[in-house]
Amino acid sequence: MNSIKVSIIFTLTLIVSVFALYGFDISRTIPLLPVIGFIGSLPYLVKIYLRYVEVKSMEDVFPEFLRNISESKKSGITITQAITNSVKIDYGVFSKEVKKMAIQISWGIPLPNVLEKFSKRVKQSAFLKRSVAIILEAYKSGGDISQVMERVAESSRMIKDLEAERKSKFNQQLMVMYAIYLIFIVIILSLNKILIPMFALSSGGQDVGGVAISMGSIDPNFYRTIFQHMILIQAVFAGLIAGQVGEGSIIAGIKHSGIMLAIGSIAFVFFLAPQSIQITVEATYDVYPPSSLYSLEGFVLTTDRSPIFGADVEIEIMETTYQTTTDNFGLFSYEFILPSQTGLYDITISASSSEGEGEHTMEVSVG
Repeated sequence: MNSIKVSIIFTLTLIVSVFALYGFDISRTIPLLPVIGFIGSLPYLVKIYLRYVEVKSMEDVFPEFLRNISESKKSGITITQAITNSVKIDYGVFSKEVKKMAIQISWGIPLPNVLEKFSKRVKQSAFLKRSVAIILEAYKSGGDISQVMERVAESSRMIKDLEAERKSKFNQQLMVMYAIYLIFIVIILSLNKILIPMFALSSGGQDVGGVAISMGSIDPNFYRTIFQHMILIQAVFAGLIAGQVGEGSIIAGIKHSGIMLAIGSIAFVFFLAPQSIQITVEATYDVYPPSSLYSLEGFVLTTDRSPIFGADVEIEIMETTYQTTTDNFGLFSYEFILPSQTGLYDITISASSSEGEGEHTMEVSVG
């Protein structure tokens, strides 16, 4: 099956699966579409990259093939016989193309047509197409074909040497591009870790110069989705540019995009944790007697203030943990005995559900 069709079917399957996973909630699924689109296109991207690697391998052995044909021609046999005899030589990936040419010659197909068919099969390589075009022109004009092949082989070798030299010189720039991408990820993580909580604290509104300014509600998941897309886009295009700079081909950058995507995905999963749960507790500032009964109540909500039913809630004080769950209104409550010693004690409340995780810390005074 065509790789494009496979990619389309794979992409549609992923979209339907993700929609079903999130209960056909469009608002939660649409932000994932760029990621789904990239993953779905992997069959096609992998195919064209493998073909690129294959053609590059052919380019490396093509000068040797031409020299062998030229030497065989000088020994007194025809070019078609030389190509047929070359089937016995191992040219790696290029061997299957030599076999195709030998089979076509055995069928009586003229040599120019055989070379033209070969040129069409390797149309991804301007290097091979140009070399074959020169050989065909010399063959049709009646020139010394063996000498032309030697010159083409020599120029091909020089071109490949120059490409290898350029690649080694651009390795430093390649490392710089990876360093820039890592710095970009660090900046994204810093924005998520520092700025978003600061905005959230000021989201209730401010009075500036006697004018009330409302910041609106801050949805961490909204910014987390934006950061995810930024990491994805940066990885894809930085990788493609790295391929163009390092190897002179955008297709060669697919492997760099894959490496950068892996780095970005690890950073995203481990350092951009979802922040979709809010815990609100009405804390009082009374001083409670030692060993008294303390009643704690609060709500577990999504970022849009919707209650979360069935969230697991853990309440920890003095290394003692109490567990409860929320009701249909997102409400949780628990009564426990306060410590017998006076002082200020931290109460840590953590909640988890399919919506994500959240944590809240408060103080209670015992005296």
